[in-house]
Amino acid sequence: MFKIRFLILFFVSVLFLFVYFSKPSSITKFVYNLEDIKFYIKSVLGADHKPFDDLVVVAIDEKSINRFGRWPWDRKVTADLINRLKEAKVVGLDIVFSEKSNPESDRALFDSIGKNGNVISGFFFRDYATQTVTEEVIDFLEDCSLPRYRVLSESVGIPEFSYIESNIPQILENSLSCAFFNIKPDVDGIYRHYPTVYLFEGMIFPSLALQLVRFYLDREIYLEIDQLGVKKLNIGDITLSENYIRLNFYKDIKTVSAVDILEGGIDPSFFKDRIVIVGITEMGVYDIRPTPVDPLMPGVFLHYVAVSNLLKGDFLRESAIYDITFTVVLLLSVFTVGYIKKLKYRMPLYASVLFIPFLVPSLLFIYKNVWIVTVYPFIFSFLYIIALEIYQFFRVDLQTRELKRAFSKYLSPDVVEQIVKDPESLGLGGEEKEITVLFADIRDFTVITEKLSPHQVAKLLNIYFDSMTKIILENKGLLDKYIGDAIMAVFNAPLTVPDHSDKACKTALDMVKRLDQVNRNLEKQNLPHLKIGIGINTGRAIIGNLGSSLRFEYTAIGDTVNLASRLEGLNRIYGTDIIVSQFTVSKVKSDFLFRKLDRVRVKGKEEAVEIYQLMEKSERNKNIKILYEKALEHYFNTEFSTAQEIFKKLWVEYEDYPSKILLERSEYYIKNPPEEGWEGIYEFKEK
Repeated sequence: MFKIRFLILFFVSVLFLFVYFSKPSSITKFVYNLEDIKFYIKSVLGADHKPFDDLVVVAIDEKSINRFGRWPWDRKVTADLINRLKEAKVVGLDIVFSEKSNPESDRALFDSIGKNGNVISGFFFRDYATQTVTEEVIDFLEDCSLPRYRVLSESVGIPEFSYIESNIPQILENSLSCAFFNIKPDVDGIYRHYPTVYLFEGMIFPSLALQLVRFYLDREIYLEIDQLGVKKLNIGDITLSENYIRLNFYKDIKTVSAVDILEGGIDPSFFKDRIVIVGITEMGVYDIRPTPVDPLMPGVFLHYVAVSNLLKGDFLRESAIYDITFTVVLLLSVFTVGYIKKLKYRMPLYASVLFIPFLVPSLLFIYKNVWIVTVYPFIFSFLYIIALEIYQFFRVDLQTRELKRAFSKYLSPDVVEQIVKDPESLGLGGEEKEITVLFADIRDFTVITEKLSPHQVAKLLNIYFDSMTKIILENKGLLDKYIGDAIMAVFNAPLTVPDHSDKACKTALDMVKRLDQVNRNLEKQNLPHLKIGIGINTGRAIIGNLGSSLRFEYTAIGDTVNLASRLEGLNRIYGTDIIVSQFTVSKVKSDFLFRKLDRVRVKGKEEAVEIYQLMEKSERNKNIKILYEKALEHYFNTEFSTAQEIFKKLWVEYEDYPSKILLERSEYYIKNPPEEGWEGIYEFKEK
């Protein structure tokens, strides 16, 4: 019972982690929309926090547009506005002047920016080219990039852009510094995150908010980056560890209309030692950004929120560790509640557990500025509850599942599923299809059993069969039957396995490898070691439920099966472990190491077949294969003396037993040449 519950927990946890980290677009949009409700809850509770005091937006709003005309204004007006902000500690422009205007107006703007000495000009990156960036502009931009950063990996995970919409050189030249102001929305088009740094032309540029904070505090930015992006970013006491910060929005934004400043309604001393961000809020200019708290928020307000969040330290701290830990704790809570036997006691506790994802993250958000996702813990806890209750319901059907488990010991899982879904499939009859058949037999089993008691023989076979059968089933094979000490397995039945020949060959190699482990187990039981031979053949056969109405079994019959059995027996002759027919080799797609062994005619078949040894990949075996197949070619061409020399070398240097067999044959044919037209076929008279 514990095992099943734990497996369900494991599956739900894996599913959660997959969805969480893969972030399917549709699910992510759904999650974002639900999570945004927290801001509404915060507002309803009256828990709104206050922005940084010395921060203000100078808004080019509807009132200003009505007074001075549509944007862009004559740059003399903009210059006048900037002149009136000279007492501010730093001024950020959420505006770009990418083209020249009339010379007199431009000169007025250049002079105002230069004389103030406190202006951070803005620019933005693009995914496509809109202007030609000169070397002069690049040089000015370089002065705005971060000089102090440390790269901890060969590649860096910072968003990179290839194109830029920059200010004209004179603006850059007269500015205190510059920074980018474009922000990317989340997958649903809503703006929740604010970037820290972007990469352009091998240089790392800070965002407008970051640059404003830097100059307000008169502190340099220290940056460490790795393949995931920002690992560590410091400005004074402010520390970040992500490419973005999650914005913690304010109910009120401190705003001053540009027209009030220009017409003398606001004294310049109001801005003394403050951070000022100049931007457009008039809706007709279309600098509108939908956010969780306002579908029509002006873009300049995002910079305001980011600056305030950084200076107050109240940006939202989100982390995969927070989300995963919280979800796992809830799932473990459900796991514990599931052990309560009576449903009437379980249900209230389940409801309590499901309420926690709404309560705890909301409290942490409001009072600790910690952002923990609510939707995932709720959904996957609910999913786990459903799964546990379904398990409880069907647990009464234990007898049926025990029966299924018993069948699984003898048949492949695919066959069992087919039987469960369609019991009538156990009726008589069969179908003809291409299959690959594998026979495995224990060498000298009769000699081994003569020294053992019946109990020891049964114990030995159980250990051997258990290990080998698992390998067959793991490789999508059907355990057809045990025949004494032999195993017959079929691949590509009853369900289609496209690479069935490959599966059979892999099974054979795995069986030979696993035999070492089996022998160690046998040794611990004071039982003798085993050696096996395996034969594999591919072809068409009758496969299905064959027998009488009183007794039948799912099996395969035909020449394909018989040849596989004969090939298994040939291992005794050649001293090999695995012999494969030419028909199987021709179907194999994987890169196995096959050594052509011989051309033979087995008992019961008129047609000859070329046989191959399936070998473990090694340099030694590759060398043996090359030399042996070269010798075999001479042998087939009746060049027995040349073949004899190579086979002898293989036998002496490598103790290769197939070479010994072909060496003896070559020596025989040197003395007793075969008849004219001999095709290199060796006929076996016995099984």
